Amino acid sequence: MKQNKKRFPWLMAAAVVLAAGIVVCAVGYFSVKAENDRLQEELLQAEEDLQAQEALAEEAIREAAAAREEVLQAAAETPAPTPAPTETPSYLGDLENVPAGTVVSEEEIDWQNLEQYFKSYEISDSLFQRIYGDDKSYKTYCTVPREDLRYIKVLHYGFDGQVLVGELMVNYLLEEDMTSIFQELFENHYQIEKMHLIDDYGADDDLSCLDNNTSCFNYRLVTGGSTLSNHATGCAIDINPVNNPYVTYDSGGEPYVVDDKAVPYLDRTNPEAGAMHMITHDDLCYRLFTERGYTWGGDWSNPVDYQHFEKKVY
Repeated sequence: MKQNKKRFPWLMAAAVVLAAGIVVCAVGYFSVKAENDRLQEELLQAEEDLQAQEALAEEAIREAAAAREEVLQAAAETPAPTPAPTETPSYLGDLENVPAGTVVSEEEIDWQNLEQYFKSYEISDSLFQRIYGDDKSYKTYCTVPREDLRYIKVLHYGFDGQVLVGELMVNYLLEEDMTSIFQELFENHYQIEKMHLIDDYGADDDLSCLDNNTSCFNYRLVTGGSTLSNHATGCAIDINPVNNPYVTYDSGGEPYVVDDKAVPYLDRTNPEAGAMHMITHDDLCYRLFTERGYTWGGDWSNPVDYQHFEKKVY
């Protein structure tokens, strides 16, 4: 009995310690539970917030899609704007009725269809009236049929670099030669001071040459002779005659020219011959005519006719 009384305090102490442990465990449990509950509430709230944001994003996507659809619909219903009309260049047309000597700007030229500016035409009644008469190129006693002549219109560069309209009267057998030669000269910016029918000078060859006029047909005799010139059949042409003079030589070999303006052009070896519009063997004009079978007067001995090319077709 006494022995049991001695054990009792220890049992009580153990009971107290055990009770305290139980209390501590209980407090810890409820603290952990409370923290878990709080965390679960925060997690639920976060999930709700995320769902709300997703809903807002989906709504924004739907609104954007609806807006895009409206824009596409409006665009489909709106007619396409009418393109501004393209301005068609105003090119120079056929030259038949454009007077010789007319200045043409390069912007007026249809460079893709250049051949239209180098054409031949049959002699119209109005043109025949211009050339017919004893003081004209087609004399009343002319033996060349009107049908054997062609009226040529071309473009050419003048000495000042401007583009001019030119005209020639040639034999119909040479019309293709002349149109192709003058087109190639033009394409290479070869300069010819002027090209008018000799009728503008009263069919006077001297007056035409003194004015440095390039011409072809004129029913006349050879210079200083009694036979018909090849000009009489439209088978000869004189080009830039002041720069390429008709020269005769006396018995002492001294040259003579009608026009003193031609004296600076007597020396055909001048290194500036090309710039001075002098026809030489190196000149494009010489090459184009001679390769088509023309004879050059610059190769004659006396007289020497540097302006002259001819092709006998009869």
